[in-house]
Amino acid sequence: MDIHKPKPFHGWREFLAEITVIVTGIVIALGLDQGVEQIHNRVVAREAKQEILQEIAQNRGFMQSRQESQACVSRRLDEIAALLDKAGTGEVTPRPNWIGQPSAWIMGVQRWQAATSAGRTSLLGPEDQFNLANFYAVAADFSASEDREQAAWAQLRALETWRGPLGDAGRVHFATALQQARYELWDTHVDMIIALQMADRLGVKDTRARMFGVTRTPHAICLPITTTREDALRLLSGENDFGQPK
Repeated sequence: MDIHKPKPFHGWREFLAEITVIVTGIVIALGLDQGVEQIHNRVVAREAKQEILQEIAQNRGFMQSRQESQACVSRRLDEIAALLDKAGTGEVTPRPNWIGQPSAWIMGVQRWQAATSAGRTSLLGPEDQFNLANFYAVAADFSASEDREQAAWAQLRALETWRGPLGDAGRVHFATALQQARYELWDTHVDMIIALQMADRLGVKDTRARMFGVTRTPHAICLPITTTREDALRLLSGENDFGQPK
């Protein structure tokens, strides 16, 4: 086997020419590698954004479904307030048959959290990152408000089975729950307005989620306060019925 010894450079010009060729090759290789990486990152970012926007569309549908019943929630709170005012510390008459409760939806965050944990959201532009993060921050506040709201309504539902006079303690108890429910109604209303405006800016269209009976009517809170529990359960039963809290 012939072994060719490297030829010595004949002068600095030849040496610099060789160095230039090597450096140029390295620069081209690095440039190509960076170009491929940038293309890959753009594809990953686009896919991540599409998945997140689908989740936001579902959340928007949940919020819009809740918006449909906001007037019913406000009306029921007024009815409860009137009953408490009339009763004072005495008996609540007539005793309400059906208090119900506002609809509550679990905001989806799985796709956002997965994309963030994998570092894919960092590949998005600054404006997209800001708008998406803001939407999920408002959605988180909305969910927290719903949780507090459901706790307040759990107290108010006790009026359905209350026996005897309220007394001072009972009146304070129900009045406190009533005010908590009023505040959370306002908070959810504000959160929904802000979140829907953000969804518009993100290009998420007006949509309604169609899972777990989201579009089913009537809402539990919209049934008349005189509705018997038996009739209410019958009217609210559906394919994905989870029953009603007691």
